[in-house]
Amino acid sequence: MWSHKRSVLLSLILTDLFGVIALLAVFLLPLIVNTYIVGLHRPAELAPVLLTVCYACLPFALVLLFCLHCLLLHLRKGEIFISGNTTLLRALSLCCAAVSLITLASGYFYLPFYIIGIAAAFFALIIRVIKNIFSAAIEIKSENELTI
Repeated sequence: MWSHKRSVLLSLILTDLFGVIALLAVFLLPLIVNTYIVGLHRPAELAPVLLTVCYACLPFALVLLFCLHCLLLHLRKGEIFISGNTTLLRALSLCCAAVSLITLASGYFYLPFYIIGIAAAFFALIIRVIKNIFSAAIEIKSENELTI
């Protein structure tokens, strides 16, 4: 039977897996971009644009994955409505917003980046709303703890 603990564990494993993939991308990105350019018959001038955008977004992806990992560790310990989680959610939102700005600006050079930029902005908004819900819940929790 699927439980909350197993779900959090699976999320942690997947987050760590994506972290390893992101770290590998640091080294493999030129090969991946070259394979994409050749395989889909894209113009060679597109390669520097793709590399620049991907490398610009990579630090934000790594920070996002680290924050997600920390958030899941808190969840695993039962620490849900704590201020540290709102800080992590704020960082997640800012990372998505940064990727959104980078990819939206890059859409001028390669149209599919607009789709990624809009999706990242949407995720930033959703995470921001969740952060605000957590903030309100923490405030209510602290008020309830003061009430006897």
